[in-house]
Amino acid sequence: MSGSHPHGVRAGRIRLRGPAPRAVLAGCAVLVTVALAVAGPGGAWAAFTGTTAGTGNRLVTEATFPDYRAAVQRSGPVVHHPFDDPYGSSTAAALAGAPGTYNGAAAATSIPTGAIVASSGDPRRAVHFPERAYATADSTTSITGSGTAGAGELPRLTLEAWVHTGYGYGGAVVSLLPDPSTPTAGATQLYINTSGEACVGLTLSSGTQEVCGSDSTDLKVWSSSTDTPVWRHIAAVVDPTAAPGSGLCRNDGAQVSVYLDGVVQYDSALCAGWPESVTGRVRVGTAPIATDGGTPARDTWSGGIDEVAVYAAALNATEIKKHYDLGKGTVAGNYATSVTSFASLRMYWQLEEQPAAGVLTVADASGQNRGTFHGHPDLQVAGAPTGTAPAGVAVRLRGVNDISGGASRPLPTAFSTEVWFSSSGGTGPLVSFGSTQTGSATLPDIAVYLTATGRLAFTVRSPQRTVVTTTDHRDGGWHLVTATMRSDGRMSLYLDGVQVGENASSASPGLPSGFWRWGGGGDYSAFATRPGADFFSGRLDEASVYDRELTPEEVAVHWGASF
Repeated sequence: MSGSHPHGVRAGRIRLRGPAPRAVLAGCAVLVTVALAVAGPGGAWAAFTGTTAGTGNRLVTEATFPDYRAAVQRSGPVVHHPFDDPYGSSTAAALAGAPGTYNGAAAATSIPTGAIVASSGDPRRAVHFPERAYATADSTTSITGSGTAGAGELPRLTLEAWVHTGYGYGGAVVSLLPDPSTPTAGATQLYINTSGEACVGLTLSSGTQEVCGSDSTDLKVWSSSTDTPVWRHIAAVVDPTAAPGSGLCRNDGAQVSVYLDGVVQYDSALCAGWPESVTGRVRVGTAPIATDGGTPARDTWSGGIDEVAVYAAALNATEIKKHYDLGKGTVAGNYATSVTSFASLRMYWQLEEQPAAGVLTVADASGQNRGTFHGHPDLQVAGAPTGTAPAGVAVRLRGVNDISGGASRPLPTAFSTEVWFSSSGGTGPLVSFGSTQTGSATLPDIAVYLTATGRLAFTVRSPQRTVVTTTDHRDGGWHLVTATMRSDGRMSLYLDGVQVGENASSASPGLPSGFWRWGGGGDYSAFATRPGADFFSGRLDEASVYDRELTPEEVAVHWGASF
């Protein structure tokens, strides 16, 4: 399948998997079935089955999106050891921070896929640590607060890992130790005690503190001799900036929290001073535990450990739950999750407003730029196939309505804009960027629109150039249009995840300031290729803007995540 692909996908961008394409007779239409694997950012992979516009060709992929490791990387770890190292390795590779060195007989675990749900194209192994075996980072990690020494915030810290151990086992899992033999202030450890509870131990400026459960109903890593060992997600959060109320060690302030399988099990306030910086080596597996005063804990770990991460931040409950859900594969890869998972999202209007008297404001799921309805369009009409349950809703414009952004902002040199549209005959602008919020008196700087013959066009005004398709898209079905510009001025136009045209000009439109508008706006009389009407007639859904160029893989992931 080299050279031209029947979907218009450039060779090398999307990889064929499985059997060769096969033609299937379905009624009077011949469908070409292709198995594809679409790589997204940070190792994320998409799973979808859908039909391309115009050709009727059906695309099929098998994988998982979003991806656990992509989510961990977005949370900004200072250390991340995936523990995919093959049996016999002496080095523990790192996705963030310094690599580590195994000490003792660390071996590949008997669970071949590790703790987290596998993603296509990547190994998913874990490491089994027998007693006394451990891995240590090759360099120190230093975490400080946002202020200077003696003033400002104290450092925040999160330790995270997946563990696999059975009844009667446990011990140190992840430690940040300035001195393994004599822990000093700032030493932090996440471990399992002899009751099967996940605990965090802290060495403070005037003593030690252990935070474990005291309620027999609290979830445990293991609880009886009949438990079958399973992978558990554990995390410890230290946030000295969280107000504990008056006094120390009061339970009305959650400065130290312990999570198991995405849910906080117990928390406490700090019982003594926290240092202004925390510096030490990350150690995984066996380590001396200096804080097991309540329920004893073994120093020597025996069991599986996977996906260890350390953050110079206090992850919130939503992030930790998301990490757990992604690791277990219980997060649906619908369109909304794929949009919000990509970097540089500037605006995301899902267009799901409820009909009510005087409804004018459009919510922004990115929390950055709300919009305004002009002319009271029809709300809550049937939406695009975005993979959500129940099915989504959209906005219907009738050739007199449009929607504008609520604030003027500069147009970056690189950008992307997407929107789902459905037309049964109507034409006009789908999305534009220009100096006015309402009316049609000024020239837009950029515009994506349907021409009078239903062709899809993407135009930049200065210097003017246009990418245009050859097909009439007024078929009544839903289509995803994506227009991107690279910082050097290259324009790309995509339809339903497939690139349908580009202009490789090196000229960019500069950095004008203005408003994003959807469904109308602007004077197009100077455009060589014009919209078929001043305002769009049809349905719009899921409008978004990014301050960067989306890659072809990312565009394919967005379209594919809708099925």
